[in-house]
Amino acid sequence: MADHPVLSELLERCRRDHMAWINGDGSGYELPADGTILGGVGGYSRGGRDTSDRQRIVAAQWRRGTGAVEYVNGGTDGDLAWLVMVERSTVELVTDPEGFERRWDLRVTEIFRRLDGQWRRIHRHADPLVERRPLR
Repeated sequence: MADHPVLSELLERCRRDHMAWINGDGSGYELPADGTILGGVGGYSRGGRDTSDRQRIVAAQWRRGTGAVEYVNGGTDGDLAWLVMVERSTVELVTDPEGFERRWDLRVTEIFRRLDGQWRRIHRHADPLVERRPLR
């Protein structure tokens, strides 16, 4: 568990943003102009308007969801902080029949930069969490 005060604060923020996202609100993942996202639905976007628009579109695909964010690792160095997490979720897509649930588990790395005393998310990399498998 993150026992560093900054990491604890950022982890709780990630948990709130994750729950909002799988319930239709992607505003937590709006990034500054130099921010980047390599998202769990593929592709990438750079910050500013592109990221804001894309996150709203992706979040609108969720009807509802429940989940948890598991802390794996993290650290700080000056004005930078990073978290490595696993997001485990059960979600309903708006295109699915009412009540149809699916797993949506992601492995996630997020980087934050302190600007004017506030921690800003500047990078998010999320992709599907898969079980280990042989290279063959």
